[in-house]
Parts: sequence; structure tokens; C-alpha cells
Amino acid sequence: MLELTDVHAGYGQTPVLRGVSMTARPGAITALLGRNGMGKTTTIRSIVGLVRASSGSIRYNGVELRSMSIHKRARLGIGFVPESRQVFPSLTVAEHLKVAARRGVNGENAWPIERLVELFPVLARRSSTRGGQLSGGEQQLLVIARALTTNPTLLLLDEPSEGLAPLIVNEIGVMIKRLSQEDNSPSIVLIEQNLQFALSVADHAYVLVKGEIAFSGPGAQLRADTDLQHSLIGLGTA
Repeated sequence: MLELTDVHAGYGQTPVLRGVSMTARPGAITALLGRNGMGKTTTIRSIVGLVRASSGSIRYNGVELRSMSIHKRARLGIGFVPESRQVFPSLTVAEHLKVAARRGVNGENAWPIERLVELFPVLARRSSTRGGQLSGGEQQLLVIARALTTNPTLLLLDEPSEGLAPLIVNEIGVMIKRLSQEDNSPSIVLIEQNLQFALSVADHAYVLVKGEIAFSGPGAQLRADTDLQHSLIGLGTA
């Protein structure tokens, strides 16, 4: 389990997170929502180690992460898909999946390439295509698959719907939901501005307002309450 307790973080003298507490259960999809500038990306960067929390606790499977280096956090089984995707333009799809691959913390390989192309059939069809020649949707599927080759037990997805057409966003949502139901699926934390997309897949949702958790509850509860969506986030956006 991922557990953040009273986490404060920011940039220089500018505070962003003001006592964030949240958990992500094994095998579940947890969505972190909020308008721009509310602290969503700072939260995920604090978990990964790109931003150092000034106080509070960030624990994963009982291990405190706050003072731990980025690479050591990754070795604990934390996978990260950044908003920028960071696809290598000159590498083929197959090369992307090979270069990142490593066994999990238990020494097993739950996500061999054969299993990944079954879950992401488009990658099999485009295996010899270079990253720079893929569509935005194909690149997003590739970077999720690439993260899975590291055999994570926690997968952090930062804005996976960003810049994609609605039809492709729906396909990404179906894939994330299917992934969460697979054997050995990692716990998934989804950072999103697309409210309807996030709530269509989330088991549990948190809403950040000015660096503080303003809502915590089942994703279905927030999805069904448009008045609550409007008061916390602004109807139709996050």
C-alpha cells in the first residue's frame, strides 16, 4: 500500500502541498483530481522523488520514501509514466520494451513482452515502428507498456489522456481498467484533469483544492454527484 500522511512540499519558498494524506490500495485504481495548479503533479513528483517533501510521511509497503533516492524508489517497484511521455524518437517499439525491462522486486517477470503485446495488440502491429512515427495514442500505450516491463507493484500515471482525441481516451480507459483486472496487476494511481475519464475507471477518488485534500471517497460517488463535482472542480473538468 502507498500511504501519504500530512505531506507538505513545494518549490523554493512557495508551498504547494499543505498536509496531503491519501492511500492507494493494492490492485485498485486511485484517481487524484483537481484544477490546474492545485498540486496534483507535485504530489506524484513527491512520491517518485522529483520533489522532496519538506515534512510528513510517504510510505510504500511500510518503507519510508521521503529521504530515499529516485532510483531506489524505482527498485521498490514504483513505475512512473510522466505526462510528457518521453518516447525515444529513434527507437522502435520493440527496442523501447527491451531497453527498460528488468525483473521485479521478487525476481519474477510478470510482464514479458509476449504478455504485453497481448494486452496492447497495437504494439505488436507496430513493433518495428520508431517512436517518433507513432500517433499520440500509440505513444501513450507504449510508455505504459514500457513502465510495465519494469514489473512495478505501483504504477503512477500522470495525465495519460492529455492531448488525445476522445475516442482514443476511451480506448486508454478500457485498457487501464483491463490492466487493473489482470493477474499481478500493479496498484494504479491516476493523475487526471479529464474528470469523466478518470471517474469512469477509478475505484477511489481524491480531489485536491489549493494543496489540500477536499474530497476522498468512492469514484462512483463523485461520478454520480454533479453538484459536488461543480463545487470542488468545475463541472466537466478537473
